[in-house]
Amino acid sequence: MEALRAFKTIKKDTPYDRLDPRTRFFLSTVLALLAIYSSRLDTQLIVLTCVLSLSFMAKRVRVILRGLYGSLFLLVLIFTLNFVFTPNLQGAIYALVMTLRFTTLITSFALFFNSTSPEEIGIALEGVSVPRDFSLLINMSFRFVPTLSNDIQIVSDALRSRGLELEKGRLYNRIKNYVYLLVPLIIFEVRRSMMIAEALEARGYGLDVKPTRLVSLKFSWKDCLAIVLALLGTFLLYFFGFL
Repeated sequence: MEALRAFKTIKKDTPYDRLDPRTRFFLSTVLALLAIYSSRLDTQLIVLTCVLSLSFMAKRVRVILRGLYGSLFLLVLIFTLNFVFTPNLQGAIYALVMTLRFTTLITSFALFFNSTSPEEIGIALEGVSVPRDFSLLINMSFRFVPTLSNDIQIVSDALRSRGLELEKGRLYNRIKNYVYLLVPLIIFEVRRSMMIAEALEARGYGLDVKPTRLVSLKFSWKDCLAIVLALLGTFLLYFFGFL
């Protein structure tokens, strides 16, 4: 649940938030690609440090750490599965690299989605000539990730108030209890999808007239500086043999 809440947009007045959404996406993508490309422990630590530094600049360290806490089971599972087949020092280093890689992927994109609203994502996509239908699909997907988390919490609390414990009992009983969670959750989401469809129809979605935007995205010198620093940092990592 905490992992999903880390993707909820919270706007703040920070240097990171004042960057263009496309610049923020570029920074997160560069950091994620560096983490995927490199298999060295020191490089993974450097990239993760950069992500945490951006989180500190954006005043979202606590939110990112809460998201990591929600993903703790996956992190432990990744480390265990990679270590169990090679139980030695080399295997431990490789397992740690894979765990740090997954951590960097989570934190870099959680930082982006926590600072970038779905509206900004949609405007940015349409600004690079992405079809509006595809832009709306991505917009809706990211918009309702936190909403889905809240719905799960509401249904879970309602079931617990009626005496149904989701986290207790044997594995078979837990799986069986989660069926009671899925049924009202599916009903919730079907109703919400119908409301969204009616709202889109009321706003004339699908007409041939291109809609106007209240807010337009513009690059500034800060965006250019951030992109140059990201590219320079990547070049320095390659130059000094970290890649």
